[in-house]
Formats: sequence, structure tokens, C-alpha cells
Amino acid sequence: MAGERIPSEQIFDQAAANLIVKAGLGLSIGVVASALLFKRRMWPVTFFTGAGVGAAYADAQRIFDSVSSLGLPTMRKPSAA
Repeated sequence: MAGERIPSEQIFDQAAANLIVKAGLGLSIGVVASALLFKRRMWPVTFFTGAGVGAAYADAQRIFDSVSSLGLPTMRKPSAA
């Protein structure tokens, strides 16, 4: 029983691994773009790393929200005006 993992831990691990991969990919693209295209400026590194983190955040929201991960539209309560 000690070796069993609950699904929420697996989902969190998947989201964390996704964050590490996408942020690292964004960082590497930013370094290459900075070295080759932008005369070694810092902003491409920051931009592409942030884009990777943002993509990972969007994926984590999709993973944790079971309704949208199934591709079904979400139903919201109408606001009382």
C-alpha cells in the first residue's frame, strides 16, 4: 500500500514534468535566438522561457480541469444582473 500512488500525485507529477520540459525548451530556443539573431540580448531568453512556462501553465489547467480535458464545453451559471 505504501508503493501506491494516488491519481492526483500522478497528475501533479505530469504537470511538473511538463513545466520543466517546456521551460527548458523555451530557454534553449531563447539562447539560440539570442546568440544567432539578436546580438546576445537578454530579452529573447526571457520571452521564450516565459512562453514555455505559459504553455505549461495552460496544459496544467487543462489537465487539472477534467471537463475541459475531455473536450466538453463548460457550463457556467448565468450572472444575476
